[in-house]
Amino acid sequence: MNGLDQLLRLQKWTLDEKRRQAADLTALIERLQSDIAKLDDEVAREIEIARGDLEASRHLPPYREMMAKRRERLEQSVADVALELERMRDEIAEAFSDIKKTEQTIQNRQERRRQAIARR
Repeated sequence: MNGLDQLLRLQKWTLDEKRRQAADLTALIERLQSDIAKLDDEVAREIEIARGDLEASRHLPPYREMMAKRRERLEQSVADVALELERMRDEIAEAFSDIKKTEQTIQNRQERRRQAIARR
């Protein structure tokens, strides 16, 4: 029984660690999305500046192209992290299932012991 208790403790620790990792991934996605929003705001400000300044309007197309590429990279990062988060959620579900199986095994063994004691 002691081995099962240790296994259960390890499984719970693993589940907690996976939940922390999922929370970190969620925070990273939020930060990347915030970076995208800031980038969009910056581009909008530069467009406004370019409307009133001929020199700035000449530099606007390369600037917008560079920012579009940066936005693409950020969006790809969000997609990559979201995929990793989905994988982590699957691992969390599997770890939770393993915990429930171990708990059920412990409970079944305890019940069999009680029945054996009652028969004696």
